[in-house]
Amino acid sequence: MIDHLLPLQEGGIPVADDPVILAFGAAYLLIVILIGAWGYLQTNSTSDFLITGKSIGTWVLAMTAFSVIQSGFGFVGGPELVFEFGISALWIFFTAPLGFLVTWVVLAKRLRILADIRHVLTLADATYVRYESEWVRGLTGVAVALGVIAYLAVNLAALQFVMRAIFGIPLLWGLLGGALILLLYSMLGGMIAGVWTDFLQAITMIIGAVFVFAYALSFGGGMEGITGNLASADPALISPFGALGGATTAVLVGISWWFLFSIGAAGQPHLITKFYMSRNMTILKWGAPIAAISYAISSLIAFSAGLSMRAQVEAGAIEQTFSASEVGPVFVLEFTPSIVAGLILAALLAAIMSTSDSFLNIGAAAISRDIPRAMGRPITDDRTELRVTQGALAGLTVLATIVVFYSEALVGILGAISWGFFAAAFVPVVVLGLNWKGATKEGAVASLLVGMAFNIVYNLVPEAATVAGADWLVEAVLATYPYPAEVPAEAISLLVAIAVFVFVSLATQGRDGNALPEDLHALIER
Repeated sequence: MIDHLLPLQEGGIPVADDPVILAFGAAYLLIVILIGAWGYLQTNSTSDFLITGKSIGTWVLAMTAFSVIQSGFGFVGGPELVFEFGISALWIFFTAPLGFLVTWVVLAKRLRILADIRHVLTLADATYVRYESEWVRGLTGVAVALGVIAYLAVNLAALQFVMRAIFGIPLLWGLLGGALILLLYSMLGGMIAGVWTDFLQAITMIIGAVFVFAYALSFGGGMEGITGNLASADPALISPFGALGGATTAVLVGISWWFLFSIGAAGQPHLITKFYMSRNMTILKWGAPIAAISYAISSLIAFSAGLSMRAQVEAGAIEQTFSASEVGPVFVLEFTPSIVAGLILAALLAAIMSTSDSFLNIGAAAISRDIPRAMGRPITDDRTELRVTQGALAGLTVLATIVVFYSEALVGILGAISWGFFAAAFVPVVVLGLNWKGATKEGAVASLLVGMAFNIVYNLVPEAATVAGADWLVEAVLATYPYPAEVPAEAISLLVAIAVFVFVSLATQGRDGNALPEDLHALIER
């Protein structure tokens, strides 16, 4: 999803040059730093740093879950998709709330109980407990680290433009300053600071979405005026499938997006590890509808701004001097009052910061905890592990900053595979593994390898070859892809990974070492 932010690398968000917006941005950064300092005072162990010491309640859990999935995408990538594809793009936004419900049903209680049964702090801890395999633990850690670098780099790429829009500073200083603030905030407070920033971000996003929705509908002439202008320009823009390709292809694309963003949500580690953090089991009951409704409300930004701007362009009321990726920021800066624009840009800054913090924490834990344990070299002292985790967090921030600075193309390549990469890697291993006694470690290893490899072959390689000018390689890879190019390879990789997991698990049931651990029987039978 976040790869849609990348055209900003060429165009850029306009500079606000407004004292009200500047005040909103400065106030938010101050709040972030204060939350980070408060979180530092509350952090005494690795458990506190990574999973808040199991201390958060229903509303905070639900809001942080929704906000790490929505992120800056709702303000930048979302309006871009709707502007480009019209109503057809709403397959993503109508599907994502369902993803929260699915994720809560299949994983919430199981992961929270697992955190009580065993000492689990990361996703790789959970997969090791389930399969009792260092290979599964290690591959989980590798998959998390790779996906985190992608997500983090793209968020930093967006952050530099938001800093420029609010404060009017050069992109380089926006990147370095934003990365430094993110690093300090993340190292100080860990997930205790992160979840409360997520909560603040979520509330800001919801309030801002309502204001933007009202202004956008008025700007576009109401839904009747918007749909009339779009239909006159291109009827496909108001069709559920019209902008996604030919008749058969469009339906297949719509179903693929539905599958990827509903089922695939349960494979996002920055979402599902939040279940470790809940104070107790009872508070999980209302988390799913709260998160789903909150996401739906926040998506009004993408829906209204994207459709209204496209309708006005098609009607000739405004001239398109901006790229599709700049639709959301341009609308907010030029067609809403300063207070609303300041609120939205502060929320966008919050979205990027808090989501990046989540990525940093799970990525650092993979490097300092999961991979060393898989290699038989665990860090046994808790304080030492905490400090190494913080050091890994700093290293990831520096690495992602260097990636953004030196290679825009590489950021695009990494961002393109992130959501599907996590979905294919973890939906089979975690969702099926915690709901099916017959799952085996061989099935988990096979699906992890196949899921990662499929995304690399059909997402990473073609993107890299395109940047390198190796069109022959793009054609060679796509010639082996059995579906139209419009069908997202991420959805197919998820299907393939699930099929591999089931097939290999069935074939290896009964082998030594594949018996379900005794204390997990009650967990899976729930």
